[in-house]
Amino acid sequence: MDILRLEAWYDKNHRKLLFRESKNPYLIWVSEIMLQQTQVEAVLPFFERLIQKYPTIEELAKSDEVTFQKDVEGLGYYRRFKNMIKAAKIIVLDYQGIFPNSYEDLLKLPGIGKYTAGAIMSIAYNKPYSALDGNVIRVLSRYLGNSEDMRMEKNRKILDKINQGYIEKATPMIYTQAMMELGAKVCRPRNPKCEECPLNEHCFAFLNDQREDFPILTKLKDKKEFNYITLIIQYENKYCLRKRTESLLEGMYEYPQYEIESISNIVNDFEDQGIHVSYYQYQKTYKHIFTHQIWNMHVYKVIIKEKVLDEWILMNKEDIITIPMAIAHRKIKI
Repeated sequence: MDILRLEAWYDKNHRKLLFRESKNPYLIWVSEIMLQQTQVEAVLPFFERLIQKYPTIEELAKSDEVTFQKDVEGLGYYRRFKNMIKAAKIIVLDYQGIFPNSYEDLLKLPGIGKYTAGAIMSIAYNKPYSALDGNVIRVLSRYLGNSEDMRMEKNRKILDKINQGYIEKATPMIYTQAMMELGAKVCRPRNPKCEECPLNEHCFAFLNDQREDFPILTKLKDKKEFNYITLIIQYENKYCLRKRTESLLEGMYEYPQYEIESISNIVNDFEDQGIHVSYYQYQKTYKHIFTHQIWNMHVYKVIIKEKVLDEWILMNKEDIITIPMAIAHRKIKI
């Protein structure tokens, strides 16, 4: 690989992103966590607001989970942000607020895996640690003509070792960002701009006109689809919500919903529990697509009397906007 040419290309062509202009490990960590399964364009406004509110790791460590989840509402994949709060508290308590500069110490922190640790070590500390993400897998698979299935961990490990070999011959802070940028802007999944690529002279996929044949990725299983009856429950002048305990969207608030075919079954169940339903009416069906599943939410407005379930939280309509709620339910109009 012509590493010098790659790095020169990056120096001339990279986007001037706020978190890429810094060597502050805290800011780089925040950006890398936010970029997990999320496009740069979606992350940018959240990142700017977040570092204004939490300019240091100490400020972040003071935040509580509910407040922080509200700060990042809309980005999805919320478990990563729970881990951020946990990691921030550990860094303040165990590392005196100084961000770890050891790869091994980084891996001990909640929510930091090999990729994130490699990105922090290479970008913030200019140490040669591979950071293999989807963009880098695509660039290397095409460049090398690697015909192994990149869904398989053993094949990604082999590619990671190859990437490690390259970064050891490069300027780590530039190389890691150059590979990320190349995958994002030039070596795209569809319609790659091969003529603009600094590596095209020796790229297997380009030279053999197989640019869209790599990487090899076996078909993912179809998303599991769920059909819910979702209830906008009004009790007196307030609305009933619940705080999720399920792993997906844990800690986020939602309107009560049930994986059941008929609203009548829910009404009968409520009556059995001493909850009198005085009114219900179908409103609209909403669809939300997650990474691995699909929710079809058939929304009903319900008015109840007598009592509410212990798991429900009563809230004024105007206060609902202030709590962390997944976009799947935030899109529902009440």
